[in-house]
Amino acid sequence: MIRVLRNWWAEASLAAAFVALTAALVWWPPLLDLDRAVRDWCDAHRPQWLHTVLVGFDLLGQRALVLPLVLVVAGVLAVRRRAVGPLVLAVVAAGVNSVVVEVLKRWTSRGAPHHGSIEMFSGDPAVEYPSGHVSNGLVYYAVLAVLLSGVLPPLARQLLRWVPGVLVFVGTTGLAWHWLTDSVGGYLLGLLQVLLLLRLGKFSTRGP
Repeated sequence: MIRVLRNWWAEASLAAAFVALTAALVWWPPLLDLDRAVRDWCDAHRPQWLHTVLVGFDLLGQRALVLPLVLVVAGVLAVRRRAVGPLVLAVVAAGVNSVVVEVLKRWTSRGAPHHGSIEMFSGDPAVEYPSGHVSNGLVYYAVLAVLLSGVLPPLARQLLRWVPGVLVFVGTTGLAWHWLTDSVGGYLLGLLQVLLLLRLGKFSTRGP
């Protein structure tokens, strides 16, 4: 049991952090004050040129744009290697990420910074927690990094794996399209999935 916990300590820590953040948003009002302060600061310090840049960052987490690329790369590798592993990795990653994020959004029912309620479990139709874009920015690019492990050099793989998630975080928070804690929650959830996918990727992308 102790050995299992040691092997999975990172994943367990991320899951615990997400649960703690969610609980704090319910029972610790100062965290909501921080969300409001960050939103107001971003609204007051966002010239048009920066708005355009932030929109570009946010688009990196748009599922409709990134997922087709992931599936094409996975399909090409599956054909070349005559193995279903790459497709399995891509489909499982997309499916799990979409289902988990959607379920959590509907369950927590939290509004957006400029419409709806900041409170968790408010019954608001604008479901924003956790940020799906931020989670996408981690999960989909991590899958691409795994799939392209035989093509890209190590540094390029690391940049592909980690940079998009940070940019999406900055973009969606800076635009005040998500509360700061929405983005933090999305990052924790996405990072947890990335670590699990890296375990799956060790065998799912191998050829016959």
